Amino acid sequence: MAPTMNTIFEPSPDEVNLFSTPESSFDRNHRRERPQTISPDHPALLGSLTPPIDCPPSKILNFSPGPTSLPPAVEAAIQSRCFPAQEEKRLGSMALSHRSPEFGRILERTLAMTRRVMEIPPEYEVLFTQGGGHGQFAAVPMNLCPTGQESATYIVNGTWSKRAVEEAKKYCRPHVISALEEDGTCTSFPSLDRIQSEIDPTSAFLYVCSNETVNGLELHRLLPHLDCGVPLVVDASSDFTSKPIAWRKSNVGLLFACASKNIGHPGITMVVVRRDLLGKANPFTPGVFNYETNILADNVWNTIPTFNVDVVGIMMEWIMEEGGLASMERRSIVKADLMYNTIDGSDGFFSTPVKKESGYRSRMNAPFCVAGGDETLTNLFLVECWERGIIGLRTVTPFGTGIYLRASLYHGVSYEEALVLTDFMKEFAAKHSISKEVVVEQSIAMVTPLESPPIHQALDKLDLCCTMDQKEFHQIHKLSTSPDSIQDFSMTWPKNLKVNQYSRLAHDMFTPPPNDLGSTPVSLR
Repeated sequence: MAPTMNTIFEPSPDEVNLFSTPESSFDRNHRRERPQTISPDHPALLGSLTPPIDCPPSKILNFSPGPTSLPPAVEAAIQSRCFPAQEEKRLGSMALSHRSPEFGRILERTLAMTRRVMEIPPEYEVLFTQGGGHGQFAAVPMNLCPTGQESATYIVNGTWSKRAVEEAKKYCRPHVISALEEDGTCTSFPSLDRIQSEIDPTSAFLYVCSNETVNGLELHRLLPHLDCGVPLVVDASSDFTSKPIAWRKSNVGLLFACASKNIGHPGITMVVVRRDLLGKANPFTPGVFNYETNILADNVWNTIPTFNVDVVGIMMEWIMEEGGLASMERRSIVKADLMYNTIDGSDGFFSTPVKKESGYRSRMNAPFCVAGGDETLTNLFLVECWERGIIGLRTVTPFGTGIYLRASLYHGVSYEEALVLTDFMKEFAAKHSISKEVVVEQSIAMVTPLESPPIHQALDKLDLCCTMDQKEFHQIHKLSTSPDSIQDFSMTWPKNLKVNQYSRLAHDMFTPPPNDLGSTPVSLR
């Protein structure tokens, strides 16, 4: 009797404890399924970022949405510069007084490197504040709306811009242009024509989040200067330093970015504000949030987090040494292409809510679901990732647990590390999909995962010029030509095999197309 499409593989008693050890070569070669029942208290399902001590990689692969890891070279520089040996007879930045000449030099260097890396024009001031993004949700309207009765237009295109509106209601009168669907999801961005027609021209500012980490939406270039002349306020917390900013062409009045994604550790937020917007703060604005107060005090009105400032400076130096914004953007594109090509090429086994044709897929945060959100396979995927040292795909958030996982591809994630994840995704999809050969032979055969081109080959094929103008970026290559249909076969199956409802029938799943990028590398796993 043929299995139904809503049953799952049932493990034998001998397989109950398989999760405690990595999959053996015998299991792989003989297509031995692993148990489907996972305790809800498994560390991987509780958001644990500590994989088992015997996991294969020598380095934990951290895909957390933030805080997250910094590049190894930056972490090494932090260790040597911020934590000096006793014989060096100097203090690290963590122990320096914020008004000492030693820290003054660190602050001056960090500000100078930030201006250089981000090409910040001279009419802007750079501040280091505390309170994170939520602090700026309040600080922005408090500094730009002196009476609290001013209008401010907010583009709501995801979770964080929606939160910003809720906080702003205390300090101004938000006028909302929403891209949210009826069910609360968001998969696109309002058109420029819609923004031009719906913006309140009397607004003190137009607010936008340039990358929504939860929703996987990103503006790869900021909006142009609007006809009404309203200045742009940008929450760039998760994509700052990953692409150029058109400060003048986009009429940026203020930009803020939390450090814990691409520029440092949590506990400090960078604010870049145009001088003509200063001096407008509501009189009830606390001193720690008052931009003008802190600028007049040279960034040390209160005790600034000295260590965090030092880390931001080290990170900016690394970005410059690695080729600046042009290099950071190129790397972000090839990592994101690797991830999305894997999702799109999986014959529907993996999916992402943001359509490719929208042009708004985030390079920083790629959301994806496993087998249409199937809980059993999703949990199994998370556990097997955790066992391999791949962590951060589902972290504890205040928004609950949905069907989507997230791979965050900040500067601390290398192309090679992203390749480890995508190779495993292909392996997992092949293992839990049913190929035509399996149907014919009544046996299960492993599908060899497609390896991807090394970083230097991918970059060589990428025609990219990092200018302030919007560019069209072409794909590196396709990863699959698989059909997306599900077929039902009435025939005799191995008695120990039952088909999950999301099993796919694909003869050429993950079969590579003609490769014009040269030979592929040995797998990094």
